[in-house]
Amino acid sequence: MGRALTFLMEWLWRLLYLNAIWILFSLPVITVIPATASMFSVMDKWVREDHHKPDFKVYFREFKRLFLKSYSLGLSIVLIGGLLFLDLLILRNAVSDIFVTIRYGLLLFSLLFLIAVSYSFPVFLRYQFPWYKTLFFSFMLGVRNPVITFLMSCGFLLVLLLVMFATGVGILLFASLIALISTISAHFIINGLPEIAVD
Repeated sequence: MGRALTFLMEWLWRLLYLNAIWILFSLPVITVIPATASMFSVMDKWVREDHHKPDFKVYFREFKRLFLKSYSLGLSIVLIGGLLFLDLLILRNAVSDIFVTIRYGLLLFSLLFLIAVSYSFPVFLRYQFPWYKTLFFSFMLGVRNPVITFLMSCGFLLVLLLVMFATGVGILLFASLIALISTISAHFIINGLPEIAVD
């Protein structure tokens, strides 16, 4: 019981610390993308390499390393997601059969896009694919492993409920919990894959 409590408290501290650094580095707004990539990179080290000590220097090093590299993926996600949201907003009150069909098609595509996004940063950090290969490979991971994707989605929902009903705690843990769930889910799948040659 004591070990379990110590384990939980250690991880709670790591998540709080990482979330606080992410918020700090995201404050200029334009740095949200590299700040997020750096957060996932630190989480990747915790999950894969068992480097559990929260370290500002490690985060800052990853922030500098990923500052330019991460924008191609991050801006692609923002652009595609923004266009989908705008299209759905325009079609939200559509009554014509053809527009209703288009709206449902967009909703389906949005769901598939969210699956790809959920795995995208762990895949990007592992393979360093271009953004389009990262999203495609992430999508394939998600749809080929529906059970893990469903469990990951349930985890995201629990985080959202935490933010809604315990807002203070939710804000303090939101980003790092999302990164933890996404990273563990992606690595569980990737570890079962054969080695992939990266060109």
